[in-house]
Amino acid sequence: MKRTGEITLGIIGIILSALTALMGMLFMFAGKSEDMIPILEESLNDPTINSEGIDLNIILNMMSTAGSALIIAAILGVVLGLIGVIAIKGNKKPKLAGLMFIIGAVLIGVITIGFGFLPALLFLIAGIMCFARKPSLPPPSDEQLENI
Repeated sequence: MKRTGEITLGIIGIILSALTALMGMLFMFAGKSEDMIPILEESLNDPTINSEGIDLNIILNMMSTAGSALIIAAILGVVLGLIGVIAIKGNKKPKLAGLMFIIGAVLIGVITIGFGFLPALLFLIAGIMCFARKPSLPPPSDEQLENI
């Protein structure tokens, strides 16, 4: 049985996880950048936004922390996705691959609090497919046919 669907979903999930890591790096860079302070001050001085009691340092620290969380989740997603794709290749170990995909989906979804929704969804679908698709039985031999 070919496992093209699982492999394709796994590879796309790995690529999207890597893009999530890039987004996390961008958040970390923005959180530690001094260039962000004037931009945030300008947006907080907008009269349509109630910005009383908002501290810029808290916002910048949150961005940096969110970036770290995205990077950690993305690295876990890439590693577990690679293990899953390698395990499913050639229909060698579909249960291990399914387990890796589902663990990766849960970790990405929980750690990123929704930012990694798409790779998590793809890994979850691939994991369910690994468990749901059963290998087809070989055709009966001549001896088995004679015994019937």
